[in-house]
Amino acid sequence: MGTSYKYKRDASRLFIAVRDNGKRYKIYIPRESNPVIDGNEKEIDFIEQDDFQYTFNFNDKQFYCELVSRDQNKAVVIVNGVEYKFSLESIFSYVRRGMISTGDDKNSANNIVAPMPGKIIEICLHEGDLVNAGEPVLTLEAMKMQNEITADCDGVIQKIRVNEGQSVMKDELLVEIQSIDV
Repeated sequence: MGTSYKYKRDASRLFIAVRDNGKRYKIYIPRESNPVIDGNEKEIDFIEQDDFQYTFNFNDKQFYCELVSRDQNKAVVIVNGVEYKFSLESIFSYVRRGMISTGDDKNSANNIVAPMPGKIIEICLHEGDLVNAGEPVLTLEAMKMQNEITADCDGVIQKIRVNEGQSVMKDELLVEIQSIDV
């Protein structure tokens, strides 16, 4: 049998978890009470079985959970044999993402422009790929912070105008997307 596990908490433990299907969960882990998921307190008991393998009880059901991989803010978890992919953000990156994605008419034309000066770290898709609204298209590093830039619409990547490692200026056109109705 595994050992009982108490999650280490601090007052700033608010995370936004985004599943690979685009569903977003707000998770707050307070110091002295149960986790709060999308505004509802949940009674969850964790038991560590082995490194990165846990059992947790939720709604009178037992779940077996394994953290398969974690790379920066991306995690792959298997729960009862079903794989889930998540992108985890702190409250600071969530707020920053909101500031990045507001108030730019160029984005409404389905083009992705640089929200700030920075350096392209990773391009996640290729020309001709289908993209869903909210799906990461590229990663822009600015002021030593990596910002995941996402698509605003469902569509097809028409043209990628930048390369990995390239420096870009604010409002520079990065990617052209042809929207499609799904």
